[in-house]
Amino acid sequence: MSDRAKKIIFIIVFIALTLILGYLLYYLFLRPTIEPGAPLNAVNEGIVNGLPSAGANLNRPIYINVNGKLVPAQNVPTAAPSGAAAVANGGLTRVTSLASGPASSAVPSADGNGIVYYNPGDGKFYRVERAGVAIALDDKVFSNVQTVTWSPQRDKVVLEYPDGANIVYNFTNKKQVTLPKQWKDFAFSPNNDQLVFKNWTVDEADRYLSTANDDGSGFRRIETLGAQDENVHVDWSPNQQIIATFNESINLEQQYLYFIGQNKERFNVSIIEGRDFRQRWAPDGNRLLYSVYHSATNLNPSLWIVDAAGDSIGANRTPLNIQTWADKCTFADTNTVYCAVPKQLERGSGLVPEYAAGVPDDFYRIDLTNDTTALLAVPEGEYNGQNLVVSQDGGTLSFVDTFSGTLQQIKLK
Repeated sequence: MSDRAKKIIFIIVFIALTLILGYLLYYLFLRPTIEPGAPLNAVNEGIVNGLPSAGANLNRPIYINVNGKLVPAQNVPTAAPSGAAAVANGGLTRVTSLASGPASSAVPSADGNGIVYYNPGDGKFYRVERAGVAIALDDKVFSNVQTVTWSPQRDKVVLEYPDGANIVYNFTNKKQVTLPKQWKDFAFSPNNDQLVFKNWTVDEADRYLSTANDDGSGFRRIETLGAQDENVHVDWSPNQQIIATFNESINLEQQYLYFIGQNKERFNVSIIEGRDFRQRWAPDGNRLLYSVYHSATNLNPSLWIVDAAGDSIGANRTPLNIQTWADKCTFADTNTVYCAVPKQLERGSGLVPEYAAGVPDDFYRIDLTNDTTALLAVPEGEYNGQNLVVSQDGGTLSFVDTFSGTLQQIKLK
């Protein structure tokens, strides 16, 4: 066979293989696997560990608050109303700056009447009230902190640094404790004096989900991590029953969700429909809000709610029909969730969250008593919300705007 013939055959084979590979990539990752109106879990309507999987709820309409009434979104004009309202009512809403200077790791104060946060600009921690006056919690400076974990009583923080250093600082007694460098991804216990974390070493056999007192004493190995570090989510539930969750792949678009206790309890298992699992506990610890992306949502993040306590773990798993990440949401109470929701998402934003980095948000309210979702506010100006905080009386919604790095506020009443 001549060299020319060999080249032609090679080119033909190469093109054929390219077409086959392209089709396989489309079939596995990009094609919609569920027709509109079909149950999201249509291929898995059986029983898992005695719990029924979620039924079809994909087409429940999203409602918008119009003059105090919930109206299907498709019945509302898309044009924004003229003039920004001082109080959120489902339309264009005024946003006010709550404090000057950069803010991160914002959470409600222990009494619910203010917000505490870390200022990466000057390395100090602050408390701010509605009036917008920020007061330093301490004169001590903590520069270049990578991750801040607050205690439930807001009197202590775990600070993680880029070089792996970890410290616990107590604002009440001004004491600082250094924790081992191999500890990471911390969460406080609801009783305020223990930590759950990952003991991470180069040796996979010595990687454990662990607990200890917040001064570093009382170290306990709970579960082996091995190579599953990124699939274990450290987050102590408010009812103290669960210290972490672990997701394990079933297929390309489904995973098992395991709930891990302190004493190797055998909890029920739930199924999650998608990837990039992110979670938020309800205040009573009985339910878990989470987000995942799935081909049925154009590979964009979508919110779900599921029971997550006792024998009910995994039950009442329900899609909420709103595309955002769980870490852009907060619980105002056990049945009310507020979320910052991107105005639009490019297909694949769940797979590549950076696609949404420059997208401004609207704000939504989710009522979990009837699973309705209502547009709360279209901000006047462009904002991207993180670290949402609702005041104890429900009068304000505050958030860190990632565009400016500052703390902003919307009036709810």
